[in-house]
Amino acid sequence: MGPHNYVSGERRLPPQAFEKIPIRIVKKTVAAFLAGLLVGACAAYLLLRGGEPLRFASDQIAPQPAPVCYSCFWQGYDPKFRHELIDFYSQYQSSDPLVMADVRYVVWRASDNPNCDVRAAYRDLAARDPDLYRRLAASAILAFSGPECGQSGTRDMRRASSLAGKAGLKAESVVLDHMTDRGYQPQFGDVNIATSIVVPPSAKTLVLGENALQITPGTRIGTQVDRVGRDWLSYQMRWDLTEKPLPVSAMLDYHEGALVRRIAGFTPVEVYPLFGSVVAQQGGKWYGLDDTGVFRFEILGDKMQYPTTHAAGRYGWIEDTHGISALVPQAIERHAQVVVGCGDSVGKAKAEFYLAQKGINVLFPGDRYEDLLLGYQAPGVLLGTAPVRKIGNNAVIGGQPVKFALSEPIVVEDTKALFPVQYYDAPARYFRRLHQFVPLHLDYVEVDAPNQIGRVLARAGQRRATAVAVRVATEPEYKDLKSWLQASAQHRAILFHSGLYPYAQPLFSEFPQQVTFGDLHPRFE
Repeated sequence: MGPHNYVSGERRLPPQAFEKIPIRIVKKTVAAFLAGLLVGACAAYLLLRGGEPLRFASDQIAPQPAPVCYSCFWQGYDPKFRHELIDFYSQYQSSDPLVMADVRYVVWRASDNPNCDVRAAYRDLAARDPDLYRRLAASAILAFSGPECGQSGTRDMRRASSLAGKAGLKAESVVLDHMTDRGYQPQFGDVNIATSIVVPPSAKTLVLGENALQITPGTRIGTQVDRVGRDWLSYQMRWDLTEKPLPVSAMLDYHEGALVRRIAGFTPVEVYPLFGSVVAQQGGKWYGLDDTGVFRFEILGDKMQYPTTHAAGRYGWIEDTHGISALVPQAIERHAQVVVGCGDSVGKAKAEFYLAQKGINVLFPGDRYEDLLLGYQAPGVLLGTAPVRKIGNNAVIGGQPVKFALSEPIVVEDTKALFPVQYYDAPARYFRRLHQFVPLHLDYVEVDAPNQIGRVLARAGQRRATAVAVRVATEPEYKDLKSWLQASAQHRAILFHSGLYPYAQPLFSEFPQQVTFGDLHPRFE
C-alpha cells in the first residue's frame, strides 16, 4: 500500500505511479477536477447568496406583460394625489427590508417605471429571514413577479408551496404546487347563500338589533391586512408581516382597524392580519380560494391593481388583502374564531356565508351587500354595522333591539349615484329584500351626494314618520340625525354602512333605545 498522510488523513499515490496511468484516465481525472472546481464555486456562490437557488438558463424566459393594468387603479383619482404618493414613497425609509421592498414596488407601479432590481431584496428575505411567514411572502412575490422580469418563477413557486405547507396553509400549498404544472386546470365553484325568514301570520311588530356576538378574552381574530395592519394608500406601511399577533398599538385607527381596536380595548384578543391570498382568473374576473383549493369568491378588480399584488398569467398573490373574499382559507387554517373585513361585494357576502357555515363569526362594518344574507342559515354570527360595547370582561357586538310596527311608515335612504356615493343605497337594498318576506310601508328618498340626510329627515316630517333607515358617514350627517333623535324619544333610526366611520358608535351609545342596525335575523311578534 502507498504511504498514508497522517496529517490530512488522505491516501496518496507515489509519484511514479502516475507514469503507469493511461492518458484517458488522466484526462478523466482532470475533467473531474475541473467539475469539482465548478461545483465548489457554485456552492460558494450559494453561500454568498444565502442559500438562494441558482438561476440556470432554464429559468430564463422572455419577459411577460403583467395580466393586470396597475395604472388603471388611478383612474378617478386626482393626478396630484398620485404624484404626492410617488414623492412620499420615493423618500420613505424603514429598517425592515420587506417593507422597503414593498415600498419600491409601490413606486414602480404608481410611476409606471419598472424596477426588477427590487427582486434581489425578496431573494435575500426568502433565504435568510427567520420568520416563516415573511419567507413565504418573499418567495410568493418572487414567483408571481418573475415572468414580468424574465424569470419563470417555477423554483420560487415550489419553495412558496413548501413554506405554505410548513405554515399549515394546506390549500395554498397544494395549489401553489399545482401551478408549477403546465397542465394544471384550476377548479372554480360558487356558493349558494341559504336563507329563510318566516313571518307568523299574526305578527304586528318587527324587532331589529337583537342578535349579538360575545368576544371573550383570548379570542383569535383574523383580519384583512388593508386598513388594519397597514394601508399603502394612506401612507401606513409599518407592519412587518410576521406570524406574530398584531399589537394594539400597531393597529390602524380607522375603518376596520378602528373596529378591531375597539374590541381589543374591551377584552384581550389575538389579532392576526391574514396576508397572501392566492387567486386565479376566469372569464376576466379574479377569484379567491376556499379551504379545499377551489376558487369561489370574486375579488374586486381594484384589489388586483394594488401595487403589492403580483400576477402572472391567470394566477396571482394579494399581499395587502382586502375583503372577506380574500381571507377564507387562512381564516379556517389559522383557526380564527372571528374574522373582520370589508363586505361590500357579492363575492364577499358569499365568503361571509361560507365562513358562517364553518361556525366562524364574521364582522363586516362595510355592509352594503348584507341584504343578500338576510335570514342566512348557518351557525356562525354575521354582523355588519353594529354597536360594540364592554360587558364584564367581554366585548359584545350587537344586542341593541328596537321595535317597529309593521304598519308604520319607515323612510329609507337610497341612491343611484356611482362611486363613492353608491354606499348610500345600503338601507334601501336591505329593506327591499326584507319587503319580499313581509309587507312594510316604505318610503324611499334618493340622495346623490354626502350630507343629504336632511332629505330623509324632511320626508319623515312630512309623513309624520318616526322611523328612518340611513347611512351616517360624515360629521354633518351625525349632527343632523342626533338633533332629530333628540327631538323625540319616539324617533328611531336603523344604521347601515356606518360602522366604518367614527359616528356610528356615539349614536349607538347616546341613543340605546332609539338606534339599532340591520339585523340579519329580524324577529317578528
